[in-house]
Amino acid sequence: MIWMVTLFFHTNDPSKRKAVQWLTQHGITVTQRNIEKEPLTQAEVLDLLAISMDGTEDLISKRSRDTKALKMDSENVTINQLTAAVATNPHILRNPIIFNENKLVTGFDQEKMGVFIPKRQRRLELNRLLGKLTPAMGPQPQVEYARIK
Repeated sequence: MIWMVTLFFHTNDPSKRKAVQWLTQHGITVTQRNIEKEPLTQAEVLDLLAISMDGTEDLISKRSRDTKALKMDSENVTINQLTAAVATNPHILRNPIIFNENKLVTGFDQEKMGVFIPKRQRRLELNRLLGKLTPAMGPQPQVEYARIK
């Protein structure tokens, strides 16, 4: 089975490189796109918002100088204003944005990256890891429980 994700980035920073490395190590095909060179369309921004759990909170970097310079109030900004801002200022987005058809992760957080591995495969990997740990721990002592009267 082939697992695939798309990764949008605007800066080739360590979190982007770590994400690509982690995904490829786990057999996930990564399609990368530099959104500075190929800006997002309005439809793409809407698609990202549709699969994000917390809407703009997941996508917009509040600490970015570009976001602060725009002085947009995230509670009062319209979709048209947001998509126009993203097209002209990709640095207002978190980096990287990793997604498939129904899951989205921003930045590199190893714990969150597991959402891109199917549950069945995660179980197999966990069982394999647990199988490696058990022999290394040696024989388990037999525990006898005393009866409390």
